Amino acid sequence: MSFQINNDIRGLIDSVNDGSTSAFMWEWFTTKPFVDAGEVKFIGSVPTPWPSWLVAAHPSPERAPVDDLRVFLERLTIYVRTFNSPESRESANIKFIEEHFGYPTADIESWLKTVGYPESCLHISQKVITDTLSVLEKAGVVKVPEGGFPIEFFVDTAVAKLA
Repeated sequence: MSFQINNDIRGLIDSVNDGSTSAFMWEWFTTKPFVDAGEVKFIGSVPTPWPSWLVAAHPSPERAPVDDLRVFLERLTIYVRTFNSPESRESANIKFIEEHFGYPTADIESWLKTVGYPESCLHISQKVITDTLSVLEKAGVVKVPEGGFPIEFFVDTAVAKLA
């Protein structure tokens, strides 16, 4: 198996249609308009074992300063909680997504029923990491080292807490 970088959804769509890529994985509801328009074909689904707004950063403190990351994640948490509130899910989110992305109301409502968000962007559960590694292992992307993966290797505890 080899991977090719196609940059964005348009690059992915173009590459499967010109034959330079066999398939791609992308979030269903952002892909659905292209499936509905006949630009790509839906062949299956692999639910991700991680919530939305799980942030990865470069491990170098020069490129991703710890204090800056922490402040960013604290502020992001405020917006994620607001977006995830029952009131926002029932009205404001639907209106925002309709106006900015043009998705049909029924698709937005379906998406909002399936997507999950962390309570805090500064915390990550060990289960999310182990479930993600399990999916990646089954897909042949990673190989589990003898003795398993050290979970703390995947979280910079100077930035986020492992729960």
